[in-house]
Amino acid sequence: MNYVKKNIFAGWFAAILVAVIWGVTGVVAKPLTSVVNPIILVFYCYVAAAVGLILIFSVSHRFKSLNKDLGSSLKIEKKDIARIAFCGIVGQGCFALFNFLSLSYITVTSNGVVQGMQPFATIFFGIMFFHFRMNKIQWTAFILSAICIVLMTMNHSAGNSGSGNTLLGVLLVTCSMLSLAWTSYLRNSLSEKYGSVVSMLYQYISVAICGFIIVYAMGLKFSQIAIILSSPLLICLLLFSGIVISGGSYLIQLYSFKRIGVEKSTMALNLVPLVSYIFAVFTLGEPLLLGKTILILIIVTALYVFTKYGTNDCNKIKTSSELKLEAS
Repeated sequence: MNYVKKNIFAGWFAAILVAVIWGVTGVVAKPLTSVVNPIILVFYCYVAAAVGLILIFSVSHRFKSLNKDLGSSLKIEKKDIARIAFCGIVGQGCFALFNFLSLSYITVTSNGVVQGMQPFATIFFGIMFFHFRMNKIQWTAFILSAICIVLMTMNHSAGNSGSGNTLLGVLLVTCSMLSLAWTSYLRNSLSEKYGSVVSMLYQYISVAICGFIIVYAMGLKFSQIAIILSSPLLICLLLFSGIVISGGSYLIQLYSFKRIGVEKSTMALNLVPLVSYIFAVFTLGEPLLLGKTILILIIVTALYVFTKYGTNDCNKIKTSSELKLEAS
């Protein structure tokens, strides 16, 4: 029993750690985007992430107990190259680029709130393509969260002379969130087939190659990295963004899945908006406002209710492995 309790505790700890890591993404990226072009930043972040995963694979492939989850070989089928490239460029590259761009127009808190809507976006994708149905409680939670987001956006716009820029920032971060959420099923199928480390490694390489081509075509200077290398703090933020946020957090999440299950682990991600808000207040000096705090708490509660009642729904989306079993 003690062993079981330790596993459950470790699983919840890992799930909450992922929420914290993803919650501080905006705080980490804000200083970097203020000194380096976002496109160049995406390139270097995913180069760092790819290097980190190469190091992880060089160790993990030697242990048979890790091969099933992380991957045992770098060989992939030709028919999956396009899927991996699409998943990497759209699900990772566009996610990071739009996220970085949005920070020029909206606060880190607003960014974190919209990014926290990923469970909603994933479910809507399931409704369109996997015949998933939301119940009345989930619809209520979604509408309540949407209203809170609109109120936060209106409040932020009222405090700025260029409300159009604020709406642009919300649009950019929404595109970022959708890029990641709507490729989640494809990422999951690739992870099941090749292992999480191997599938992510090729996705990150795809982003790095695409980023290199775009930077070169636009005539941007790779030497901008010198600005980051001149500051120990910026170096740490870049490595944290590339290796920890883009790479390590997914491995930690996989560990959590194995210990407490996908549903419970996903619930912990409901803390992302709150984590973003807290870190933005204490590290970037964003104002601590009662109205905004209440709206954040309502959104977190609504996300929890949405996920909680979604896991008990009889119309769950089936995994790719379940669909294969039914087909056979």
